[in-house]
Amino acid sequence: MAAEKDQKKKRPRFLALTGFAAQMGITIYLFSYLGKYLDQKYTVEENYWTIGLTLLGVVLSFYSLLKQVNRLNEEDKND
Repeated sequence: MAAEKDQKKKRPRFLALTGFAAQMGITIYLFSYLGKYLDQKYTVEENYWTIGLTLLGVVLSFYSLLKQVNRLNEEDKND
């Protein structure tokens, strides 16, 4: 009975990795969209908001990716 719960509880790795890519893409897109909006709203000559927020989105998405991959590795070690 306990083995059945462990099998149901553990998700396939490829699903988790697919989710990581989608999460990164969505995060970067939303930050760049917000940057474009702010550049248009404040009518700046250069796209400082777009560049800055896109870079912030990339950094945050990589940080989130590293945390989730470390969590997956820890789960594998414990199994």
